[in-house]
Amino acid sequence: MGHLRLSEHINAPIDQVWEITAACERLPEWNTVIVEVKDCPDRLDRVGARVTTVARILGRKLEGTQETTRADKPHAYALKVSGAGGIKATLDQTFTEAGGGTDTTIEIEYDLPMGLFAGVAEKLLGGSIERDLRHSMENFKALCEATTPVHV
Repeated sequence: MGHLRLSEHINAPIDQVWEITAACERLPEWNTVIVEVKDCPDRLDRVGARVTTVARILGRKLEGTQETTRADKPHAYALKVSGAGGIKATLDQTFTEAGGGTDTTIEIEYDLPMGLFAGVAEKLLGGSIERDLRHSMENFKALCEATTPVHV
């Protein structure tokens, strides 16, 4: 089982950040792994909301699901992910108003169930997963900040 934690300050109001988080059709705009969403319920900010995602991992398209397990607008969001081959993950994200913007922290626990090769898979893929998460967070930050109206 792998664990990642990442924090970022976003120069956008918390409600704007939440809106982008909750919009499943926007996932491919910022998530570097997700290339398509299917069965999108429009909003992911209610417990039980599910979306089917198509991810590109190691050059292959793999289908999976994301289900919201916690939605405390606009402060906390959690989901569980399941994918091809028994890949499972949980994601917890918090949002706090800070410095005229939003501080966010994301924690991910993931399991790469590959039998006896799980340790090897973790060593091979762990760095890739962390890079993808960091790049996705950078994209998310940029999207939130670009979407924020400028007040004159």
